[in-house]
Amino acid sequence: MKEQKISLSTAILLNMNIMIGSGIMGGPAAVAAICGNASFLAWPLVALMFLPIVLTTIELNRMFPGAGGFYLYAKQGLNKAAGFASGWLYIVGYTFAATVEILFLEDTLVKKFGTNAVTGNTILFNALVITAVLAFSLLSYKMVSKFLDSLTIVKVLPLVILILLLPFIINPSFCITSTELGLLPASLTLPIFGYFGFEFCVSISHLIKDSEKNAPRAILIGFLATGLLYTLFHFGLLNIMGAHNLATIGAPNYPDFITLPIPYLKALLSILIPTAAVLVFVASLIAMINGNAILLHSMAKEGLFKGGSFLTATTSSHGRPWAALILQGVAVFLLATFIHSIPLTGGLCILGTFLAFLLPFVSLLVVQIRKKVSALKITLSILGLIMAIGFCSYSWYNLSNNPDFHTAMIERLTYTAVLVAAFVVGMLLFNRKDT
Repeated sequence: MKEQKISLSTAILLNMNIMIGSGIMGGPAAVAAICGNASFLAWPLVALMFLPIVLTTIELNRMFPGAGGFYLYAKQGLNKAAGFASGWLYIVGYTFAATVEILFLEDTLVKKFGTNAVTGNTILFNALVITAVLAFSLLSYKMVSKFLDSLTIVKVLPLVILILLLPFIINPSFCITSTELGLLPASLTLPIFGYFGFEFCVSISHLIKDSEKNAPRAILIGFLATGLLYTLFHFGLLNIMGAHNLATIGAPNYPDFITLPIPYLKALLSILIPTAAVLVFVASLIAMINGNAILLHSMAKEGLFKGGSFLTATTSSHGRPWAALILQGVAVFLLATFIHSIPLTGGLCILGTFLAFLLPFVSLLVVQIRKKVSALKITLSILGLIMAIGFCSYSWYNLSNNPDFHTAMIERLTYTAVLVAAFVVGMLLFNRKDT
């Protein structure tokens, strides 16, 4: 059956829907805590830094049409082992991303309702959330997809409302100090996390009408429009809440600071916006655990794991990959319990995910050189590779902010050891037969 093509405008909106999520609801507080009123500038800065990576990923999809993932991207130009390493690192990176989601969820609930018997007990909270997510994920794929799709409006609602209120909430005394600007480079971890998802946008580029011309447009316009929404929303938060309040109680509580003389507006939004934020965190957690489980299941079906046939197990009723889902749930539970830090898990997420980009980008370069494509395309791919390495280096350095060099180095190496251990376990499980 011929695939149905989508229009440029639909593709732009779809791309934005995939990207906009928990990062913009959870990230502003952490960024404001570092660089105050300059924190909203982190979003356009990161967007500009991301562009070479986005463009290189678009070229990956063009060079390997229908390849469908980092495992196959790296395998096409290099070999099976490189493909497995890239795919496994991607899973590891997004396992940390799912961990960030559950920590965001807990943090939002505590800031809105205070600590109680559940949120005050990390193990109990994590166990209840993961159990609920896994139980829901074992339902039919159609039901899970419908639930995630139904939250499209919920995701953008908090952003749109505040941006519409922006003309009425501008603070005339708002200013940025040179000290705050100087601290901006140290605050980029969660804004980087907030742009994750663009690689999924690239995977649907072949479905866009006149894809050769319109796919890059859709991806770039969607990416830049998302960056603009993030920037305006964060700017609005600073104007209505102030940097200190934003850092202390978080973005979902901005309705508490609305002073407009509109009856019931504040009361309504004080319930609506935090509820929307909680749903966004839950939906993102479900999406990431399911995405990783599906990728694990697919790799296991290809025989990439030694003794990994149990990962191919599915439920008899809905065909859901229950073994892979449970493995993902256990991994997220352990990480959220023992690494109870949003900046730290966010940094490990970025490090693992961008390490996964390196081999596909090298694969692209190898094929481009072999096919003697234009120097411009090769230069762009090199730039994308350099930026991916740069993001890896940045996230590794920011795993510790300890002023003492030796202590900071020990902390970075200790935290990185978790990522290295996960990678080593994966490579030990890799089935090298026919590599």
